Amino acid sequence: MKAKYLVSALMAAAIPLLGFSKSKNKTFSYGEIFLEPEDSLTFTVDELPDEIGGFEVLGEYLPDGVDVEWTGKKFKTPKAGRVKYSKKEGDFVSTSDDNPSGLKISVNKKTGKVTGSFKIYVAKSEKKLKSYSAKITGYIGSETLRVSVKKAGFYTIGSLE
Repeated sequence: MKAKYLVSALMAAAIPLLGFSKSKNKTFSYGEIFLEPEDSLTFTVDELPDEIGGFEVLGEYLPDGVDVEWTGKKFKTPKAGRVKYSKKEGDFVSTSDDNPSGLKISVNKKTGKVTGSFKIYVAKSEKKLKSYSAKITGYIGSETLRVSVKKAGFYTIGSLE
């Protein structure tokens, strides 16, 4: 008999918790940052070198000013583009004006740690491009994020605020 009551008591205690198993709260808050779904932050680039590997960085294709939207579950960036040489234009062009570098951002909601990546394009010649993959780490709301570029080094850049 005692086991029957114990199981019943445990089930009665667990029923209120079932409603909280999937949180409906879609807001994000960390430090001074508080976001509702569809709110956005802006990714800025302040300090990256003018050249990498001896080639000129194409600054117009960096993710400076890209809006990063909070969906209620994760951060969403505009559709990623890529940069290529266009014979028709006679110059380099991007397939996306909103996110030419393919910026991707994710955040750990508990710690506020931001990770992500984007491409840095350099002009090897008038018609040839090379891209470097840049990895982002840092914390949301901080004034600086760290970027590591494989074979090129570490840089401190702007922020995600």
